Amino acid sequence: MKRLMIMLLLVLTNISYAGMLLNKAVIHHTASHDVSAKEIDRWHKERGWTEIGYHYVIRKDGSIEKGRDINKIGAHAKGRNNRIGIALTGYDTFTEEQYKALGKLLNKLGIQYAEGHHEDCPGKGFDWNKVMSYMVK
Repeated sequence: MKRLMIMLLLVLTNISYAGMLLNKAVIHHTASHDVSAKEIDRWHKERGWTEIGYHYVIRKDGSIEKGRDINKIGAHAKGRNNRIGIALTGYDTFTEEQYKALGKLLNKLGIQYAEGHHEDCPGKGFDWNKVMSYMVK
């Protein structure tokens, strides 16, 4: 019972056992063509990581692929790896399907705060207003 109460408290405060801030997200772009989470996992392993650094990958068609387990600390944003990492495939422009999928995913996860990885990521063409418009639909 005590363990259940602790788990409930952690869920209500949006923190997991691993120290993840489950109500915050960092949005990325892959700076590549449309690739799968499996392919990104391979790239990250080639860099010496244990697995893909992102928790979710959103493809050009709007499909959402799972990456690293959401309860594990990511490997996607130095100093902010305890936030959910979401990558959209592409360089600087994204499809309506990607914006729609991202908005719905942020809603589903209960994200209260999302930010880009850095000034050039998720890309200068990224439209936060489109994401927000899909979050309210």
